[in-house]
Amino acid sequence: MGAKELKKELVALIENTDNEELLSLLKEDLVFYGNTKNNDVTDHLNSKQLKELEQLANEDDFKDTVTLEEFKKATDKWRSK
Repeated sequence: MGAKELKKELVALIENTDNEELLSLLKEDLVFYGNTKNNDVTDHLNSKQLKELEQLANEDDFKDTVTLEEFKKATDKWRSK
């Protein structure tokens, strides 16, 4: 799909929604990514922030995962019987 067709499709989708929150999110993304064409989101991070970002990216995806039983035990007092 070319850019022209994609624009038409996006305009049609925008025209057919009244969801203000969705439209606001779309606008934020368009403004942000439209202004970062030749930039990288990490360009303004200092070395400490870059190191933390790298550590988070390499962190185990299941690091803070709990079992269903652990979850039930931790939330038992808030659940009604």
